Amino acid sequence: MLKTIDRIFGWLLVLGSCGHTVGTLLWTQPMSGIFIWSLGSSLAAALLGTLNIVRAGRPEDRTLAAITAIGTAWWALLAFGFGKSIGNVFDPRPLSHVIIAIVLVVFSALTLRRNTGDGFSRPADETLRATSSASR
Repeated sequence: MLKTIDRIFGWLLVLGSCGHTVGTLLWTQPMSGIFIWSLGSSLAAALLGTLNIVRAGRPEDRTLAAITAIGTAWWALLAFGFGKSIGNVFDPRPLSHVIIAIVLVVFSALTLRRNTGDGFSRPADETLRATSSASR
């Protein structure tokens, strides 16, 4: 159930990036600096959403969980900063990105925690055990 919710929020971030792209195309001057940076932000959100969807299906991948936790936390901060820059942090455009990103950061942190504190066997641990038992 949690994996499904995790993936839903990943898709919501991808969907938010699509909305960001549409807004960029409709309301900014083509080829202006803001236009280019806004499209780059759309790409960043789409990639973070996709990485989070992949992470939801790979609970053993700590590297991916760390990348998504850090990247998505920064996305939440940038979305909040945008809300401050327009004078309304409760505007639904940045607020939705902040909420979605925070939920994804929590899921990334849960993935990291699940793999460090419960005796989860990682390939490096198995290799270390095999090496030490072979030398006995």
